[in-house]
Amino acid sequence: MNIPSITVGRYRFAPALWPTVAFVLLFPGLLALGAWQMERAHAKQLLVEQRAATELATPLAIGRDTLMDVTDRYRQATVRGHYVGEQQWLLDNRVFRGQAGYHVFTPFAIDGGDGAMILVNRGWVAVGASRDFLPQLPVSDESVMLNGRLDSPASVALVIGEVPLHSVADRVLVQSLDVAALGAARGMNLKRYTLVLDEDQAGGLQYDWSPIPEMGPEKHLGYAVQWFGLAIALLLIYVGVNTRRNDPNGGKHAQA
Repeated sequence: MNIPSITVGRYRFAPALWPTVAFVLLFPGLLALGAWQMERAHAKQLLVEQRAATELATPLAIGRDTLMDVTDRYRQATVRGHYVGEQQWLLDNRVFRGQAGYHVFTPFAIDGGDGAMILVNRGWVAVGASRDFLPQLPVSDESVMLNGRLDSPASVALVIGEVPLHSVADRVLVQSLDVAALGAARGMNLKRYTLVLDEDQAGGLQYDWSPIPEMGPEKHLGYAVQWFGLAIALLLIYVGVNTRRNDPNGGKHAQA
């Protein structure tokens, strides 16, 4: 298979087959990775700005009819009611100070809510001596006022198998937790976001929530520069190795 050559002045660009195949496969991929990191940087920057904006917002008093939208994420909030400790959800793969553990989510019935509930992230608890035994997580059902931040459960990159949202065990270990799916599976009228307890709240465990993303937008920008840099380097190499200088005496072409 012959690939057409291009002559510009004293130089002739005549790419070989296999270098061209490798270039066509790699170059778009490097550009796509760079663009993806740019999108990630933009998304992280929006999160940073949204978290900063919530610092100026008044705390949201959550009642049975309270509606939440995307602008309420990270907002300070308060709610009065009681824990429903008969069932708790342990989100796996949460690390605190180098130690493996879980985030503990417990339903919280809102006073006067006629069944309205919010899922409360009570904090972090260690795995313990063995994963074969889940930690004991007692909680009082007395009426209390809670303070915290609204957020979504932490996400994981890969979930294997079906999340056991229909389980009725008192403590259920999950790799991922979707609030809407949990509410539908268990017939609970759950609010859109979970309430991440502030420190020293009733029923609270180890506080480990941070308003700062684990990877800020500047790191994603750095990765984008690296991927685009590799794409440019690949383009220069491809052009360089396939370009020859025309010999004015009619001999063999000299490499550029």
